[in-house]
Amino acid sequence: MSLSHLTPSRLHLSLVLGLSLALGGCQALPNQPHLPDSQNLSARLNALYQDNNNDNTVRVSTDLINAISEQNDIHPELSGYHPIVTGANAFAARSILTDMATRSIDVQYYIWHNDQAGQLMLKDLWEAAERGVIVRLLIDDFNSNANLDQTLLRFASHPNTAVRIINPLMHRKFQTLNFVTGLPRINRRMHNKSMIFDKQITIIGGRNIGNEYLSNDQSSQFADLDVLLIGKVVADIDNSFTSYWSAPISFDIETLVTLDKGATTDFLDGLNELKEEEKSNANSSLAVYRSAIEDSTIDKDLVNKQVPFRWTDMQFLSDDVGKLTKSVASDTNLVHQLRTLLGSPSEKLTIISSYFVPTKDGVETLVALAESGIEIRILTNSFDATDVTAVHSGYSKWRPELLRAGIKIYELKSTASEEKRDNKLWKARSQSSTSLHAKTFAIDDHQVFIGSYNVDPRSANINTEMGVIINDDELAQQLHQALSDDLLAQAYEVKLIDDDTLEWHTIKDGKPIVYDSEPRVDMADHIWLTIMSLLPIDWLL
Repeated sequence: MSLSHLTPSRLHLSLVLGLSLALGGCQALPNQPHLPDSQNLSARLNALYQDNNNDNTVRVSTDLINAISEQNDIHPELSGYHPIVTGANAFAARSILTDMATRSIDVQYYIWHNDQAGQLMLKDLWEAAERGVIVRLLIDDFNSNANLDQTLLRFASHPNTAVRIINPLMHRKFQTLNFVTGLPRINRRMHNKSMIFDKQITIIGGRNIGNEYLSNDQSSQFADLDVLLIGKVVADIDNSFTSYWSAPISFDIETLVTLDKGATTDFLDGLNELKEEEKSNANSSLAVYRSAIEDSTIDKDLVNKQVPFRWTDMQFLSDDVGKLTKSVASDTNLVHQLRTLLGSPSEKLTIISSYFVPTKDGVETLVALAESGIEIRILTNSFDATDVTAVHSGYSKWRPELLRAGIKIYELKSTASEEKRDNKLWKARSQSSTSLHAKTFAIDDHQVFIGSYNVDPRSANINTEMGVIINDDELAQQLHQALSDDLLAQAYEVKLIDDDTLEWHTIKDGKPIVYDSEPRVDMADHIWLTIMSLLPIDWLL
């Protein structure tokens, strides 16, 4: 077919595809992922900890390390945990622990936005590096952009810092081309989230780094859950980070990006989001973060051993980094580890998952459990609260079958407000729009999982994930109790009236309200959800 036979739209598509294929053929990832400088930085870090473990040398001693070591010595075979519920505390804990670190900080995240929260955290890490702390930052590449590339490149210029991008996109400037030239590879993402301070204390959970995750976005917020960990489990998390950092698909930022012509080379000078905010008045969004730090006492509480850690047996779970390259067997995946360690519930199962896509096999399993007498409760996002419409289509079609089996389903409202409810474990801050982002579930009255793993095919089979199983009756009971009628000020309970009719029950202004159609779903939304639910895309969600 000659070009003269093509319509303008087809000609445009052909040209785009041709250009994409041409670019894909001439561009590849660098042959050397790890440069000498970052390799030397890791060698320095390893030597530092080897020296500190040598009886012939003087151990580095700080109030923080001493306080944690004393608690570890009392519970040598256990781990301590403390939930971090609010976004403000999540930001303050990361910032203050960064300031307290004296030797190393290892950081691993799926999303790191180049907004106020992201730049403030980078500034904290830079100041730690200025004190001599070795900082290694590993970020997934799927949510990157050219401005973030430049910020990270400047950050990596410090002799005590290194930045690596895992499973990177080849086309940095025109990122849409990556979906044409490398879709099977870039579809697999590192979803892990952790910060490790001095190999002594760590934060893991559902939160990424960005305003919306740390309660400072004016249009939307994520209700989430992190956990502060000390004790035996920290070494396992540290080993996991090392395996991802050392992987051949983790590329030093300098191998992928060059500084823009005429751009500043000074890291602090390049923090444009902070410079603009600092010109504003005291009510700027930066003031929210400053207030969070000022209000937090985590530094004093840690040193004085007043953080109410609960000590228990804990297991850390993580996907092998080889999952990103399909180079490890599927039975090594975190989902299989979960099944092995948790087994089947005998009494209760409570699931809180921002993205809940059970699939046909998962529904059959849940229904069988419910019919055997297991009490099952699920909290996920309502249509209006979810940030991924396709995920809602992969979940909503299974509601009738789950409800027929007696499973209770709650959907978080986008207008969830902290003022309406007070629960020790679960709070959503008052704001214009709320979206559930936590990933946790409880088995019976003794086991709780907290981490990055969503109950969906993507977490199970495509992305890498991490988390901990906490064996604690009190935490499990709190999680079970969180999903009850008390939740109805913040969520809908979906009920099945007959085989085909659903109702959404909630409380508004203190009064019960029942909706006979899905709230905030108009005809166009309904048509679109129906079409997507018929497509064979659950495996991608």
